Amino acid sequence: MSDPSAALRSSGSNEWGTPPELLDLARQVLGPIDLDPASSPVFNQKVVQARRFITAHEDGLTASWGSPRAIWLNPPGGIVGGRPTAVLFWERLLERRLWPGFGHALFLGFSTNILATTQDARLSIMDFCFCVPRRRLAFIREDGSPAGQPTHHNVVCYVPGRIDETERFIEVFEPLGAIAGDRP
Repeated sequence: MSDPSAALRSSGSNEWGTPPELLDLARQVLGPIDLDPASSPVFNQKVVQARRFITAHEDGLTASWGSPRAIWLNPPGGIVGGRPTAVLFWERLLERRLWPGFGHALFLGFSTNILATTQDARLSIMDFCFCVPRRRLAFIREDGSPAGQPTHHNVVCYVPGRIDETERFIEVFEPLGAIAGDRP
């Protein structure tokens, strides 16, 4: 039996590079990005510019994240162990949020992830402030060329920790789309 939701997750690649203009907004909220746990040397150098990044080979789901002040997370697509990779990265981010050194983070997912069940059913993207852009984001390839738009809308979720810039997130991201979720 085939997975009826597979069409929602289909793409030619699991790697969707963040549009540079979205990273410009992210830096207005986070400041300098300390960690991107799901990147590549090319995407990091050209767009994200995180002080530290974790490649697919190093596996951001199992590698140490340390205690970064600011995290940018655009997880890859795909399925691991029968579960969406984006949901697994979301759960990992929630785990890190409980560590003393965790500052704050922005998570880029697809609107279908909002309703995804996590191991910690107490927290979902809807428990944080998030933005659903009016238009689907135009992702990029490593060479900077357009990768196209996904088949469904995106969501950018702000996850505060010891740093809470929720008001700044709303101010910066509201021109991009609808703001929802938990507000201060």
